[in-house]
Formats: sequence, structure tokens, C-alpha cells
Amino acid sequence: MTVTKADIVNVLAEATGLTKADVEVLISGFLYNIIESIQNGDRVEIRGFGSFQAKERDARLVKNPRTKRVVAIENRFVPVFRPAKFFKESVNKNLLANKEKQNNDN
Repeated sequence: MTVTKADIVNVLAEATGLTKADVEVLISGFLYNIIESIQNGDRVEIRGFGSFQAKERDARLVKNPRTKRVVAIENRFVPVFRPAKFFKESVNKNLLANKEKQNNDN
């Protein structure tokens, strides 16, 4: 299942009592601020969740598997997310428990 931005807006609107429009503005502003900070070369850290930053990738030659043509890719920056330790551990723990439960139900 995929959780969309609209799903998050609905959940937060119900939980806070704010209108969906207000929550949409808050989420969009939050995401825009993260994007803008990374574009400026800053690192964004949200304690207990993770950090966002831009990472430089070196120039390299790549081969198109379909055409076998070799193409040069210039150096570039890509946004990366690194989850916090607690976040990684809780995801692993919950997904393992769900998998075990499904195996026991079958």
C-alpha cells in the first residue's frame, strides 16, 4: 500500500482539528523548506526521524544495456535521506513481526 500526501493530510486534519486546506499548506511549506535548504547546501536533521542532504556523485561512463552505447554522465548532486537509528530499528522490528504473524496465519 502506498501512503500519499493526501492520506497524510486527512490523518493530520482529523488528529488536529485543522482544516484539510490548512494542513495541506503546512505540509507543503514543510517540504518546500527541506527542498530549499538542501538546494542551498544545508543539511536538514529531524531528530528521531532522519536527515536530508545533497551528496555529490562523480562523473562516470555508463552503458545503456539496450543499445550497448556508452554515455558520459557529468558529476552531479543528488538528495539523500538517512533514517535515524530509532526509525530504522522500529521499521525492522514491526515489519519482522508482521511477516512472522503472516507466516503463522498461513
